[in-house]
Amino acid sequence: MDQTVQLFNNYLASLRNPDLALHEVEEYQNNFYATFYEKSTGIFAFQMLIWQPGAPMMGGGMGGGMMSGIVVPEPGPNMMWNTKYGMMSGTMGGMMGVYHQAASANMTLSPEQAKTIAQQYLDSNYPATKAGDIDTFYGYYNVDVLLNDATFGMLSVNGYNGQVWYHTWHGTYIQTVTISDVTTPVPEFGQLTLLLMAVLFLLAITVIQRRRFKELK
Repeated sequence: MDQTVQLFNNYLASLRNPDLALHEVEEYQNNFYATFYEKSTGIFAFQMLIWQPGAPMMGGGMGGGMMSGIVVPEPGPNMMWNTKYGMMSGTMGGMMGVYHQAASANMTLSPEQAKTIAQQYLDSNYPATKAGDIDTFYGYYNVDVLLNDATFGMLSVNGYNGQVWYHTWHGTYIQTVTISDVTTPVPEFGQLTLLLMAVLFLLAITVIQRRRFKELK
């Protein structure tokens, strides 16, 4: 696992983007899965894979082992629904019926609504499993799937139309290593000062209006 984490960190360094960080790496039967996030926003950016040697890829087609040891984008929502870092963010977004949306984490569906949709899908397709933690990406939500309170797999929910995409390419879950925790950024001092000034300004206007109202009486 240490070597795999180093490969993901090397990939991160190659991006030369100080705002991105590696959150965690999960080992599955078919591949290693990693999530990256934005430090400035706390929003998840994208998902990457390293295929295990000899592992089948999606649909049992070309062997993932042919790309073992190479960091590649995770297929599915990461490429097709990601409005900032995926195929949707560029000229390739029109392929395969993909539509463009603005790169924003403020989507039509809330995280709670997405989790409800995920559970409904699981009840119909994977009985006895439960929707676990939910992560916000640009354009979609990623939901952990639990069986007996243990990691079983994952799925994604489109943040605009509620479409569900189960990640069938991972195989059996093995372990997780957390590299860095995702935290909600605290506003800088300058931002807090501006916010406080705005609040005080509104309070001052309210006080003046009340005084004028009393004078008119």
